Amino acid sequence: MNRHLAEGTLQALLDGELPPGERTAAEAHLAGCGECAAAARELRAIHERAAAVLARGDVPAPVAQAQMSLRARRARQRQGHWGDARRALLRAAVLVLALAGVAAAAVPGSPVRAWIVETVLPARKAPLAPRVGRAPVPPPRQAEAPPSPTGISIRLDGGAVRVVLTGASPRLRVTARLVDGDRAGVLARGRAAQGARFRTAPGRIEVVGAGAGEIEVEIPRAARAATVEVNGRVLVAKRGDSLRVLAPAGEPGEGPAVRVGG
Repeated sequence: MNRHLAEGTLQALLDGELPPGERTAAEAHLAGCGECAAAARELRAIHERAAAVLARGDVPAPVAQAQMSLRARRARQRQGHWGDARRALLRAAVLVLALAGVAAAAVPGSPVRAWIVETVLPARKAPLAPRVGRAPVPPPRQAEAPPSPTGISIRLDGGAVRVVLTGASPRLRVTARLVDGDRAGVLARGRAAQGARFRTAPGRIEVVGAGAGEIEVEIPRAARAATVEVNGRVLVAKRGDSLRVLAPAGEPGEGPAVRVGG
């Protein structure tokens, strides 16, 4: 024979079910084919061990033999790798255990249970290849909450007030407006509130390090004199009953933008 023995032929040979002519040819093939001979030895070892364990599990030998032969005859109808015959034999043994109701298979330390764990389960569960998945997706970054507005106010000193911004960002926006009352105040919003530091003196509010946000300056209408100075330049001043911008706003990015509100 040039081809390997079919799985059904191997199992039928072990069961003694091959016709004389086929048996002689199969035995001759095994004598010259190491691979088929190794397969037959493994099937025979599994068969013998299963039979021994089933006997210790109080399964009647005729029942076990009949069930395993039935599985073998069904396997003989298929052609393929001898490993399918091995799996058919193992499935037959499991079926016999279920049909015979061998309670010992569920008892730790029993020979039936040991045989199932050592022989049946490895045959039924092929090793799983390591899962290769995509790298875990990091959770979306949540937008940082804007800083809370912060500010300070003082009373007029002799009817006058001076607001001084030093180290202000060129992208700072400054808005000055008149308000009722006798208190002058400064409120920093957005990024201007992150690094801004406030200092006060009689009639003076100083804001140091305001970032690229917004500064709101409130000047009392009752003030007789008031100025807003940014980075060494007086940009807003109170003249009479109104506020005036004394220096035009530069190009975007060149300096803080200043405007006068209502």
